[in-house]
Amino acid sequence: MFKGDLLPVRPRVIGAAARIYDFVRANDRCPCVDFLKDLEAQTLKKYKGSFDALSKLGPDYYNPQRFKPLIGAGKPLWEFKEFDNRLYCFRTVKQTNTVDVVLLSGWVKDKKGRTEREVREVQSAQGLLNEFMQEFPGGKIA
Repeated sequence: MFKGDLLPVRPRVIGAAARIYDFVRANDRCPCVDFLKDLEAQTLKKYKGSFDALSKLGPDYYNPQRFKPLIGAGKPLWEFKEFDNRLYCFRTVKQTNTVDVVLLSGWVKDKKGRTEREVREVQSAQGLLNEFMQEFPGGKIA
């Protein structure tokens, strides 16, 4: 259970077609915020551009270079990508044809291709998703 009246999500972007939330852990830590606050201004601006596109296009927003689902063991996670930066999230389409996205965690990828660290980062994001699902079964926020 979460402390006090704090919800495990904090709104980041509320748009006509999508709502994007930061996942807040029971200890009040927020791995996605920790990741985003350390980014260079230019990279953060690009992430904000992807968030804006998602908030306007909703379930139709898919960009293989910027926002796509993970495959294989990474399912059901999605990732926002900017160069070597990865921001993992959970995406759910609602009956109203809008999207809720919960930002989980991010990291900076090495240029060597798929590594053990990437596997660990995906597993960590899946652990955060499991924490989120305990509070919101099925991923339905509202």
